[in-house]
Amino acid sequence: MSHYAELRDRLGTQPDHPRFVGVPIDIGGLSPDELGALWPLLQRVQWSPDAGDALRQQAGEVLRQAAQRGLLPRLDNAGLLATLQAVPSGPVHLSWLLGQVRYLAPLPGAGLEAALLPRLPPEERWFADRHALLAIARATGADGLLARLDALIAGRPAHDLAAREYAALRAVAPETLFALAFSGHYTSLVADEGEEADPAAMLAAEPDEPRGYLHFARAALAGAAEQLARLHAGELPYVADAAFDRDDALVLGMAARVAATRDEAWYAGLIGPLLAQACVAPTAARTAPSQALTVALGHAIEAVPTPEGVLALRQALALVRHAGLQKKLARHQKPAERGLAARPAVALRLLDAGLAPKALRALLVQFFERCFVEPLVLPYGAWRARLLANKTAAEFARGLVWRSGAAWMLGPEDRPLDAQGEAVAVADDEPVTLWHPVEADEAEREAWRARILAQQLRQPLRQVFREWYRPTDGELFAGYELDAVPLVGLARREGWKLDHDGLLRRFGDLRALFVVSDRLYPGCGGAVASRALLFRHGAATLAPAAVPPRVLSEACRAVDLLVSVSSVALDTEDGNPCERSRRLLLLAGQTGRDAMRRRVLAALLAPRIADGSVKLDGFHVEVGGARVSMRTGRVLRDGAPVELALPASDRKLGAVPWLPYDEALLERVMQGVAALLGGA
Repeated sequence: MSHYAELRDRLGTQPDHPRFVGVPIDIGGLSPDELGALWPLLQRVQWSPDAGDALRQQAGEVLRQAAQRGLLPRLDNAGLLATLQAVPSGPVHLSWLLGQVRYLAPLPGAGLEAALLPRLPPEERWFADRHALLAIARATGADGLLARLDALIAGRPAHDLAAREYAALRAVAPETLFALAFSGHYTSLVADEGEEADPAAMLAAEPDEPRGYLHFARAALAGAAEQLARLHAGELPYVADAAFDRDDALVLGMAARVAATRDEAWYAGLIGPLLAQACVAPTAARTAPSQALTVALGHAIEAVPTPEGVLALRQALALVRHAGLQKKLARHQKPAERGLAARPAVALRLLDAGLAPKALRALLVQFFERCFVEPLVLPYGAWRARLLANKTAAEFARGLVWRSGAAWMLGPEDRPLDAQGEAVAVADDEPVTLWHPVEADEAEREAWRARILAQQLRQPLRQVFREWYRPTDGELFAGYELDAVPLVGLARREGWKLDHDGLLRRFGDLRALFVVSDRLYPGCGGAVASRALLFRHGAATLAPAAVPPRVLSEACRAVDLLVSVSSVALDTEDGNPCERSRRLLLLAGQTGRDAMRRRVLAALLAPRIADGSVKLDGFHVEVGGARVSMRTGRVLRDGAPVELALPASDRKLGAVPWLPYDEALLERVMQGVAALLGGA
């Protein structure tokens, strides 16, 4: 382990030889104060063109390990001054400056403002950078800078939305200002995948005062809705894309995110008319009063969905006539519907929205799928009142397994029954949550599978026969060669983000990173090798055993789908057959897609297996000398393809008329087996 004094000496001395720099650096015992004391030296090495590659590499290793551990420096007034003096003179990138000021721990002291001013961007950039400059001024006590900012904003028109927002932001906490400044001017969904704090959540937590941000947000959105209503009523002249400019749209988009975060009642009644009137012209023209506002509201609805926001998005997609704008809005629909499920108490208002059964059923599938990661927990009395009162929701409630201490399904007269059909007593105040197979033992899982098979129940989504995964001693999905084209296409449809190291997706409070060998991007081709599945909470990486079982299982299930669809080979770089077998056995110990499909086929074909007419061999079903692949449904006899006269697509099978869940591949396998048995 490298101590502070050793690191200080190494970073302050040019090595005698670029390849002999000492023992490897390990900052494991370094404290935030010690890292803060080293910080000016680290910045000097990083910024200086004369530092030399060896010294710069050592500084980079310290910074890399600090970022990996989530270790941030704590700078006092002298440390921040020394950091500012360690870099070349003149303006610096504002994001770097923001980061350094954010490390200032105690109250600011003398000399900071004088050192900061030469580092700021030119004054013509100050309005665009107003949030960052306000954060810096507030955090460092730079009263002169603050006065100059105030004078700049005061020169704006009184009705200017950006100026009104600035006045409301003057009193918010500096940390909230930092989050706002780091958020990419509202357009990036930082709360979705990034490590920075969500500015909308922080603004939503600010006190609701007459001159505060929350008061401004309501007034701004209501004013925008009134202006658009007058435009559509013909009281104001219509000019395409002139109602709100980009700055206005960004301000209103953040206001909408804050209102949605607080789930304000007034926002529920405002978002629908606001988006509908922003996206379509009051005439027959294929234009919009403000494309910028439409896009900003789409971002806001995706970032913080509410039932009313999701419905507003659907209604806007039906109204908008501008083809490009419709395409942009459509990108937000599925992520918003997935995200709504993460707010179960809010999402259940969908049941009162008057949606057509088909539309409500599609949204409820998204909702209950999300409940496998973030459980919906309701008292039993409230659970019955909310779910059984709606016909479509009641279909889901009656077709799924629930847990309240014991696991149960609703039986005749909607009474809770366990897997053996025995009554389960549930008190009205007892919490109820959706059952997940990873939280049950094998006996309980098998009992529920047997009940579903015996009663031929078709669940509204895959639950009892759901694939589940637990931590292993090896990397579960490492060593596969993946075709980049289907991998990227499927990943984006499933909600994964393209990251520098691979694919990134949020599961509850954690982010799962599926690491691959090469960078993925839209339109990339060729093959990439899978490396690892990592879980992160903020900047920290968690061991699989530390990840909640539901989250781990659902993340692995999502990666299994990517690997199953896009894999072209099992990559063993050294060609070692033992390594190949080890990797295959890792998945064999889980109940993944292949294993679950094999288990279902074994249950459905049990009589035929018992009488010897059918045999399961690896990933094939053998019938009369022919082999049906469980992975593709193809039928081969002596290596040659067999063409079968399969039944029409009425989804009814001669041998087994029912399947435990809707999977086209499983149905194809069963059709092939049925045809072979019929011809035997």
